[in-house]
Amino acid sequence: MQDSREIDYFGQRILEIVQPLAASEDRTEVLTLLAQSVANNFAADGCWILQYVPSDLIRIAASACVSHRTNSISSQLTHLTIPPAPTPTRWRMPLLPDYQVMVVETHNQGQATGCLVVATKGVDWSRETELVFQVVADYIGVALVEADLQVQAQIAEIYPQLYYQLTQAIVENQPIDRLFEIAVSDMVSALQLKRGLVLTLKTSDLPQPSTPLQTEAESLLESEWDRPLTPPAGALPAPDPRPSTTTTTQIQIVTTIDVRQGELPQLPPSFLLENSYLCQTALANAPNPTIFDGGDRPTPTDRAIFQADRLPSIAMIPLMGTTLPDRQPTAAVWGWLVLQHDRSRHWHPVELKMLQCQVYQIALARIQRRYLQQARTAVANRTSQVQTSLQLQAKLHDVGRKRMEKLSQANELKDEFISTIGHELRTPLTSMSLAIRLLRQSGIEPERREQYLDILEEQCQREIELVNNILKLQQLESRQLETLPQQIALNPFISEQATIVADRWSDRKSLELTLHLPQVSPQIQTDADSLKHILAELLINAGKFALPDTMVEVWLTIDSDRAIFKIANLSQPISDEDLGSLFEKFRRGAGTTRQAIAGTGLGLALVKSMTEHIQGNITVTSTAVEPELADVGTKIAKTCFTLTIPTVLARH
Repeated sequence: MQDSREIDYFGQRILEIVQPLAASEDRTEVLTLLAQSVANNFAADGCWILQYVPSDLIRIAASACVSHRTNSISSQLTHLTIPPAPTPTRWRMPLLPDYQVMVVETHNQGQATGCLVVATKGVDWSRETELVFQVVADYIGVALVEADLQVQAQIAEIYPQLYYQLTQAIVENQPIDRLFEIAVSDMVSALQLKRGLVLTLKTSDLPQPSTPLQTEAESLLESEWDRPLTPPAGALPAPDPRPSTTTTTQIQIVTTIDVRQGELPQLPPSFLLENSYLCQTALANAPNPTIFDGGDRPTPTDRAIFQADRLPSIAMIPLMGTTLPDRQPTAAVWGWLVLQHDRSRHWHPVELKMLQCQVYQIALARIQRRYLQQARTAVANRTSQVQTSLQLQAKLHDVGRKRMEKLSQANELKDEFISTIGHELRTPLTSMSLAIRLLRQSGIEPERREQYLDILEEQCQREIELVNNILKLQQLESRQLETLPQQIALNPFISEQATIVADRWSDRKSLELTLHLPQVSPQIQTDADSLKHILAELLINAGKFALPDTMVEVWLTIDSDRAIFKIANLSQPISDEDLGSLFEKFRRGAGTTRQAIAGTGLGLALVKSMTEHIQGNITVTSTAVEPELADVGTKIAKTCFTLTIPTVLARH
């Protein structure tokens, strides 16, 4: 039986320890004060108030660590297996093997709410000390429940407002970065924190095609930083030594809300994942939130970005949730919501759950917008396909109509050609047949007999020339005719051909031929037969269409490596429509029919083909003559064919 003096001593000691219960209405702050009071009273290097939370988890509700060693093991304490301790129990903690560690469970209404852990060196744990320890633990058990209820009440009060503001921004279709800015600002203000960040992952090199990351990046339209990174199982994988598969992951700082006073440090826009211990740890810990409370060893990058020395309490909530083309959700981490405070803060599970709900709401908005973007893109693509199809159908219809018109024109040309050829073949044959019948008459005079033979020879030659022209045109079009280059002196060559053709002109027209040739005869190398046929056909054509009592002129000039021939005559004007089709097969101008000028429509087509055969080109113009030079009431034009050929024919 203890005397009253001992009872007073123990009561006084307990009151000193639990005095913080009356020091503040903030029960969360009371827990921190209780941890400090216990550490001071028991001369402990470390004191931790642990709380049991659902799913058999443990969280640190408050702590007071005097030495750096006890502070450094705080983050690992929740991962240890704590022995059952309904009464004060000595525990050989693996992390502090040289410390005397005492643990006792805290209770409220008979239910274990957590435990109180104290680590000391050189302290004698007597029976009386353990009894004080037990009583203090019961007070702490009540304080844990009160703090828990207080946090839940606070969250119940602030969460609807946070949810409403974020939902309103989503309904207003605010950009994703604006949603982050609103959410982070509201969270920092509601939880009375100092800073909030939004970090997003961006890979500079995509993985192999079989990974979900590349499939998503190829199939969905998203912002540059909005790319997910699949978290590793357990720890970060070792980098692949092959350059083709090595990826570099950057972390971009998208949103920064800092409520601290004074001059704030300027943060870089991005940093490498491999340089940040905090981010690597948070990535490995996904999908769970990751809490840091100053007991970790940040890298220089972490000190620069997170300012871990000034803002030691850090909560990193993973940004997750994305979709693949088959619309199956995947747990891909594409960033973090980071909240920081300037002093030790033990994050309550209810607070973390609220933060996760806000983050999930943004992730859902992100997914919905990507689906909407996909739908809009699909509609735009389908609309473009329909428009392209309609345009193609219109073009096909236009092409079909033009083909029908060409077929109709070709049919007309065929009919005209057959009629013309029939006439051109029939006329000589008729003359030849008549001449043969007359030759068979008896007693025909020699002079008349000779006349009939001349008719037979002339008409036979006309038939041969017509057939040869048709065959030669077919050879030229099928590229079967060879070129035989020869050295030609142009002046005598042109004079000879012009004289031969001029002798065949009709005497009734009284045409005059004028040659404009250089003083020194140019020498060229070309196919003589082709050039002879071209000049002859052009001169024959000029003789056919020249007006009576006019002049047919021939010019020859040499320009560098080209020989230029011009054959001009005065005739009736040629319409623009006829000029465009003058060199087509079987095509004859409108005036030829009205003037009853003989021809098959093959002459100029053959000229065009032969000109191309000797690597030249030919053009035609019809220029109206000045009125004062023409008879009143008569339209006269100067028709000029320009033939240009190389002075040396290239061999193929």
